[in-house]
Amino acid sequence: MRSFEMKRWCLAGSAMTLGLLLSGCGGGGVGSTPAPTYTKLADLTGNRTFQSAGVHFALAGIQPSAFSVQKYGAGVTIAYNASNDSYTLTAPGGATETFSSATSMPPPGYVPPPNTVALFNSAAEVFGFRTASVNGVALSYTALGGWAHFQNGLDVYSAVAGVPTIASDMPRNGTANYQTSISGQVYNNGGSMRYDFTSDSSATFSANFGAGTVATTLHLVGSQPNASAVDFGSYSGNGTIASGSPGFSGTLASTASSPVVANGEFAGAFFGPQAKEMGYGFYAIGSGMSAEGLVVGTK
Repeated sequence: MRSFEMKRWCLAGSAMTLGLLLSGCGGGGVGSTPAPTYTKLADLTGNRTFQSAGVHFALAGIQPSAFSVQKYGAGVTIAYNASNDSYTLTAPGGATETFSSATSMPPPGYVPPPNTVALFNSAAEVFGFRTASVNGVALSYTALGGWAHFQNGLDVYSAVAGVPTIASDMPRNGTANYQTSISGQVYNNGGSMRYDFTSDSSATFSANFGAGTVATTLHLVGSQPNASAVDFGSYSGNGTIASGSPGFSGTLASTASSPVVANGEFAGAFFGPQAKEMGYGFYAIGSGMSAEGLVVGTK
């Protein structure tokens, strides 16, 4: 809804170019009920619908505002129609838009990243969808999506989706640490400059399934073409796993050693059997800067 390394939105004038953005142990009751089966993203066929979680913000030029997160199931819905190879997106407020491979209108010379669905429409909107990866290895159940939607101005939705962990299959005890990948952007000086996260950016993520909590840390480093990297600081976050759901959400705050003081939120979900994978969207806002991105991970 950005080997599949996550990249981010790049918008220029009315023509918008898309690049999509992102071990432990856990246990649950076994009982006599057979374990649920999961179909990997690569093996899905026919019509299908994805719920998502992620981050939303508005753009005026490259000035972001109105940041928010959408919890899993309350974000953009992505419905794929196999008969005409189209995707119908429904925003949290109910607005819909359909993108079809038959009518896509990419900007001249645009080449999508490998293994990425990138579709454009006559309203100059763009939708992208791709499998997530960590350390160059594709995940099995987690995807990234992005939608630049003209509603009251330009609304950008950046989200994680995929094959969610079934509620009855969520671990109920134990802990897990996840290997992660992060992508996103930092807007500095009131939005007059935009920095893409570099490979020096990093994230950690852990879950305590017995307590129903999650914890994450972020280190955000950004750069512009032909410019030195800028350290935008470290952030820590804590949240809770929603009861009866694979979704989770929480808050972020800069650490004491961070050069930037900022606060924010994150929201995401677990995907695959026994919460094998996870993904979330986040934002942070501080003095003279704002940041948004996606994190994905696997046990």
